[in-house]
Amino acid sequence: MRPVKLIMQAFGPYAGREEIDFRKLENRTMFVISGRTGSGKTTIFDGISFAIYGRASGEERTGTDLRSQFAKDSMLTEVHLEFSLKNRHYQIYRAPQQEKKKERGEGVRTITAKAELYEINDQGEKKLIAANVRDVDEKIKEIIQLDANQFRQILMIPQGEFRKLLISDSKEKEKVLQRLFHTQFYKLIEDKLKQQADELAKKVENGQKERTQLLDSIEPSTAEMTELLNQEPRNEIAILSQLKTDIDVLTEKLTGMTETIEQQQNVRDELTRNIHQAKHIIQQIARKEELEVEKRELEAKKPVINQKIEKIEWAEKAEKLGHQEDLCRQLKKHLDDDEKRAEEAQAATADYQVTLEKAAQQWEEEQAREAERKTAAEELNKLLALKESIYSLDEKKAELNRLEIQVKTYEKKRESLAAQSMTMETRIGKLEEELASLDHWQQALYDEEKKKYQVEAQMKLIEKIAKITERITHLEELEKRNKQLNEEKEQKLQAARFHVEQLEGDWQKQQAGILAQSLVAGKPCVVCGSSHHPHPAKAHGDAPEKEEIEAAKQIVAQVEKELHEAAGELARTQIHLQKEREVLEELMQETIEAALKVDWEHIADQKGQLAADQAAIERSIHQANEKLLQKKEWTEERNRLNGQWKELRAELMSCQQEELKAREVYAAKQSQVEDLLKTIPLPLQQMAAYERAVKQAEEKNEFLAKLLEQALKRKQAAETALAAAKAGLKEIESTIAQQKERLNTERIRFKQLMEEHQFHDFKHYSASKRTSAELKQLQQDIHSFNEHFRSVSDLLQEFTESLIGIEKPDLSALMAKKAEVDELLAKQDKERLALNHLISSCKRIEERVEIINKHLRGLEQDYSLIGHLYDITHGKNVHKLTFERYVLASFLDDILVVANERLVKMTSGRYTMHRKTDRAKGNAQSGLELLIFDQYTGQERHVKTLSGGESFKAALALALGLAEIVQQYAGGVSLETMFIDEGFGTLDPESLDQAIEALMEIQDSGRLVGVISHVPELKERIDARLEVMSTQSGSYTHFQLSLSSPQMV
Repeated sequence: MRPVKLIMQAFGPYAGREEIDFRKLENRTMFVISGRTGSGKTTIFDGISFAIYGRASGEERTGTDLRSQFAKDSMLTEVHLEFSLKNRHYQIYRAPQQEKKKERGEGVRTITAKAELYEINDQGEKKLIAANVRDVDEKIKEIIQLDANQFRQILMIPQGEFRKLLISDSKEKEKVLQRLFHTQFYKLIEDKLKQQADELAKKVENGQKERTQLLDSIEPSTAEMTELLNQEPRNEIAILSQLKTDIDVLTEKLTGMTETIEQQQNVRDELTRNIHQAKHIIQQIARKEELEVEKRELEAKKPVINQKIEKIEWAEKAEKLGHQEDLCRQLKKHLDDDEKRAEEAQAATADYQVTLEKAAQQWEEEQAREAERKTAAEELNKLLALKESIYSLDEKKAELNRLEIQVKTYEKKRESLAAQSMTMETRIGKLEEELASLDHWQQALYDEEKKKYQVEAQMKLIEKIAKITERITHLEELEKRNKQLNEEKEQKLQAARFHVEQLEGDWQKQQAGILAQSLVAGKPCVVCGSSHHPHPAKAHGDAPEKEEIEAAKQIVAQVEKELHEAAGELARTQIHLQKEREVLEELMQETIEAALKVDWEHIADQKGQLAADQAAIERSIHQANEKLLQKKEWTEERNRLNGQWKELRAELMSCQQEELKAREVYAAKQSQVEDLLKTIPLPLQQMAAYERAVKQAEEKNEFLAKLLEQALKRKQAAETALAAAKAGLKEIESTIAQQKERLNTERIRFKQLMEEHQFHDFKHYSASKRTSAELKQLQQDIHSFNEHFRSVSDLLQEFTESLIGIEKPDLSALMAKKAEVDELLAKQDKERLALNHLISSCKRIEERVEIINKHLRGLEQDYSLIGHLYDITHGKNVHKLTFERYVLASFLDDILVVANERLVKMTSGRYTMHRKTDRAKGNAQSGLELLIFDQYTGQERHVKTLSGGESFKAALALALGLAEIVQQYAGGVSLETMFIDEGFGTLDPESLDQAIEALMEIQDSGRLVGVISHVPELKERIDARLEVMSTQSGSYTHFQLSLSSPQMV
């Protein structure tokens, strides 16, 4: 990174706009910044640092403190910086949060921090790539690849600070190096090991508590157990041994009690079978009695069933006569219909006779009106003779009307064009006034868009805070779940290990049992060599196989793998959580810089308020855009109306000439119409009146002719209708006679059929008829009765035969005897249940205590490793170095290698710096303190013993080395500039030459080196100076280059 131009306004001691153009150095790569104390030399680097990171070069100076006290109230504090990096050109603008006096009224208003970043191409065109503080910070970190601490450490060697770093103790150096190399990750590892060690210790404590609670829960069944439980301290091994003995005794007692209960259960089962048999016999006797009653009831219903059988027989006979009855009914209906038609035909014939008489009378009346029809025809002919004159008059009138309309049209058009012209002139004048009233809306739009950008930046910041807070909450929950999963995996691992130990123990016991089977009394054992075998091992049939043990071990390995993965996931979650919290801290800092107060408990409400502000601004912008759009539309309308007005005036002149010509033609045509009117009667001079008269005459002639024709037609139609009616009546009367004859024949046939089927009369026949549903129901009733009667009879016979020789048993006696046995069994079973519960409780306690003991041994084994690692990483080692400090010591060693290369040259090979590796006294932390090796004495001593000039050389060498190593570890970023603010005045001439030679080596690499110094020799040796001049109204700068006059900046 190489600065090109720096512009500071109302910044530090610079009251106005101060511009420093580094391009004036041309090819020079080193310059001196000189000026009186407090004039603003270091402020130049503060300006560069603030422009890039929003912070000054020293920790004690913040962006809001850099406001110039010399500046006018109306001038805002801001910094512009142009710089180049890797052949790309950038411009950055920043303004800190500041207060400005209100333009109206009293008080001040707070202006939030602003930042903008542009990229400049080869043609000098600028492209905005970040437009707010947050985005600019992220883009700068992406471009430069350094944070603010690393940037200051590489580019700026501040006055006195590196000497403090040089002589500081390990604790102070650790703080500085932590910020530069971001070693918080190693601290997290220390914390994670501490957490795991504490958790293991807690688990051991919990296991011991659970074991004590289990022993307290033992219910002693013997005096020996009671005595052991009351001893202090308790002998847990003896208690477990006695517990096993008590379990064996209680188990033997339970076996005897079980045998007694089984005997009583056999007696109870026999009684239960007898009671069941007795109940069955009693039920059979009761059922036999019920069937006898039911059979008697069925026999009493037989007469009713016989009646239903008789109904079915008569219904079947009546069904055979149904067709003949239907035929008689159908013939009777046809006869009735024909008689009704005959009556209607007689009435119609009489009506037709009356109609004929009336029609004949009307025909005679119409024949008598012949003279009236002749007179009407003559009147029509007279009217038709005037047709040609009437039509000629009508055409001329129509032409006269058309000419009159044309004259009036021209007149109206002339008046309309004149009115439009006046209206348009008025509208144009009004538009000019309204356009003048809209001139201020362009500035209003600019102001509202500026507000919109600020609110959007705040909204984006609030949304980022809300999202990062949500992610932190999620990660905290994930961390909690991962911790719980770790605990579950650890418990699962302990259980799996315990299971393997049990399997291996059982397998070893089995192998011992197999070997014991080959033992012979008096002969030595192949394992121990003893010839006496008092307690040989016994083989068990349920011992595990080798494959089962291997499978269990694989489960242990799998669980160990799962535990390792779970621990790794937990560590990753915690690291991610830490990073998210750091991002949240940065966002909180940004809210401070942006003067944005965040209500963490009601952040959603705050988002709503910002959204409301944004909506209000959008409405204002929308209003301004509408006003500007209105202005554009009105401008276009004014221009359009001006053109239309000119066209309108030309059209008005043309219209006036056309109106004059039309009036002349109208007068000539009116004279022709008046001459023609004199030849036509007055009532017929209008075409409509003439046509009405003709029409009325034609209608009268047609009416009279039509009346005569209609009278003739009505007379002829009446004669035809009367003849047809008389013929129809005759045909109907013939049909009625035939129908009556056939009906009498079929009725006689129906009476014969009733007598053949033994029906007394029609009433008897009608009562015997049944529908198909009724007939089906009667048949179903008869069938159901017969089936039920047969079923009851068969069952009664079966029960009678099965109960021959059987007496009714005494059920009460059997039930009483069984109740006595049940009571005895319930008492015995309750005693057995209590005994069984006691045995189960003792076995559960025994098994759980053994599992806990195994688990505790595993936890103690794990704690021996984790606890040891924690002690080592926490500094409880021979070197008193924490894990993080060990890593920082490695970084410091790399720094010293580079620093010593320069220190050796600056001290003519006398001094080199080394890290002190000896332990500190007491509990003091060590590992980062520095020693100086003196070639003259061949001994090491503390850097605090160096003189002022020597300390300067060592501090300068350390600063240069630190800058180079930080740059390497930051990914080899290219920072081509360095500012040095150190005390060259403490050096003798030879040391000064050596220091300058070291700086020359830096500039040989292409770096631009700016040295802040008062030393005259340094000014003489370096041909470019940036002079900082201080006055009572503020400071200003100018470049002074050799062989040229001072150049004001």
